Amino acid sequence: MKQTLPLVITFLIGTLMVAEFFVPHAGVHELTALLQEWGLVIAAAAFVLGGINVVQVNIPKIARRERDWGYRVVLIGSALAMVIAGFIPASVFKPETGAPLFGKEGIVFTFLFDYVFAPANATMFALLAFFIASAAFRAFRARNLEATLMLSAAIVVMVGVIPVGEWIWSGMPAVKQWILDYANNAGRRAIMVGVALGAVATGLRIILGLERSHLGD
Repeated sequence: MKQTLPLVITFLIGTLMVAEFFVPHAGVHELTALLQEWGLVIAAAAFVLGGINVVQVNIPKIARRERDWGYRVVLIGSALAMVIAGFIPASVFKPETGAPLFGKEGIVFTFLFDYVFAPANATMFALLAFFIASAAFRAFRARNLEATLMLSAAIVVMVGVIPVGEWIWSGMPAVKQWILDYANNAGRRAIMVGVALGAVATGLRIILGLERSHLGD
């Protein structure tokens, strides 16, 4: 029963969500909209469970003073500060003039988001740029014909973007734009079509019960 019931529910809901695109009936649309709202509620509950799991995993490691336990203290403290700043009602400590102190539009929450989270997020993406450059250096080695073509196209695009490219050859920006508009778009659309077909195949396998990895099998 533990295996059969989830498969039956998955089949019925999956079939209903697919049928919405082929059955032009208001009742079907209302039912699928209701199911999507339930999904949002479940996803919100999953975020709460995820937060609880973060606490359960990190608190014991902090208590045992395991390696890098200080970073875990910062993680728990930062999450707790954002939760407190966002969940306290705006009416608490509200000044007579100006923005409230707490709440999602409050001064504390806005300050933590704009001056702590946003710079940290930008720093992470800046570090990713170096990893991407390192990966590109390893991938763009001209070991065969395909790698040589990719390396050549990358060099043309990078040089064509900067003013030096036009100084080297006036037609470099036009070649760069042609690669982006035609060669790049063709490859990207082919990848998107392949991903879409893979998603359809995976969805059908899940609906028909052929794929059971989500059940722990």
